[in-house]
Amino acid sequence: MMTPPQPQADDIRRDLQATLAARREMGTGYDDQFLDALVEKLTAQVRQEIATAPRVQQPSSRLSNEQRTGVAICSLIFGIPLFAIATTGGLPYILAIVAMIALINLFASR
Repeated sequence: MMTPPQPQADDIRRDLQATLAARREMGTGYDDQFLDALVEKLTAQVRQEIATAPRVQQPSSRLSNEQRTGVAICSLIFGIPLFAIATTGGLPYILAIVAMIALINLFASR
């Protein structure tokens, strides 16, 4: 689906048609000057469109309250069986699981 040309695009189209007509009359000796003028006009239009374009805000990398609650619930759900498995390995494994769960929740709360 194409959008109708904007007034600036119409101006550039007219300029390009005039440039092509002048090239036909004057020959190819002025091609560099015609191209430079066209590039300047297109660059000015692009800069103007960028300056007037609405700014898109980047999504926040922070978790919402609902997401933090979900992380806490999941850490409990997965932590219980991991804790049970870690008890067979002794205190170092239990401390590792507890530390892992605590760190996950700590980073999720930031």
